[in-house]
Amino acid sequence: MDKMNLEPIARRLTTVLLLSLSVWLIGPRDASAVETKLDLNAGYRTDDFNWNIAGDLSGTVTPNVLSELTWRTLRIMQLSGGLQLTGSNGLHFRATADYGWIRSGDNQDSDYLGDNRTLEFSRTNNDTSGDNVSDMSVALGYRFRIVQDRTVTYLTPLAGYSRHEQNLRITDANQTIPATGSIPGLDSTYQSLWEGRWIGVEFLTDTPNEVNAFFRLEHHWADYSAEANWNLRADLQHPRSFGQDANGTGNVLSVGFLTVPKFNHWSVRVGLDYQRWTTDPGVNTVYFSDGTIGVTRLNSVEWKSWVLSLGLQRLM
Repeated sequence: MDKMNLEPIARRLTTVLLLSLSVWLIGPRDASAVETKLDLNAGYRTDDFNWNIAGDLSGTVTPNVLSELTWRTLRIMQLSGGLQLTGSNGLHFRATADYGWIRSGDNQDSDYLGDNRTLEFSRTNNDTSGDNVSDMSVALGYRFRIVQDRTVTYLTPLAGYSRHEQNLRITDANQTIPATGSIPGLDSTYQSLWEGRWIGVEFLTDTPNEVNAFFRLEHHWADYSAEANWNLRADLQHPRSFGQDANGTGNVLSVGFLTVPKFNHWSVRVGLDYQRWTTDPGVNTVYFSDGTIGVTRLNSVEWKSWVLSLGLQRLM
């Protein structure tokens, strides 16, 4: 199904699950019938991020790519936590949050005179470090229990809301086209935000073995926005030099393993998460120091991320 067909499904599913959770929360229940799980994880994360703009709002006037910013191999140390509540009636609630410190990374800023990234007349290669990323997500679902021999599979359709931020800094500039060398004083920032609803599904196995597996797939619809401060540009306003807005989508895949709960109901958790987000064409609004405003087309934004995490889960 395409994006336009899935969006009303996501809205309806979210409404139904919110109403179901309300009934569950306000109705009489035995607290001992609610399974509670707490997660705490540490992880190593790498992100790639890029965006580019056209020479005008239509995107058809040369150059169709005027400027492109690329961040590669952002090395991030991340901490995350989570809460899961599952009632005896099958209703399921989860909330997760994480925060990551960007330890290092590379940035490239390129400008072009010709279409399709030709006639590059300016390029700087820069460092990225010292800033942060953060994510949060909440979801509701209904857990189905499927029994086959001695293996139990839990199938949980989910609907939720998520918010993802990248606070990126550009420093230590080196002009490579033309090759004029170091540019002192660069300390520019770019802050982006993806937020919106999502739907997904999770599979969790419960086997007689010592290790169980989980798999989760999510599809997101996002409102994308960003603000930047280009500190060396005297012709632009500060601290808001330009802003960007677009609609986007994202896909998130999570897989991993859990040991059987032992030692006061603690399990060891190993996870691998991959996500990829892209936007449709949007708007890039430039704020000049003389008070005027310029508008051009934001061609696209793309963000990819990998996280390898190790942690503990407590079954309450």
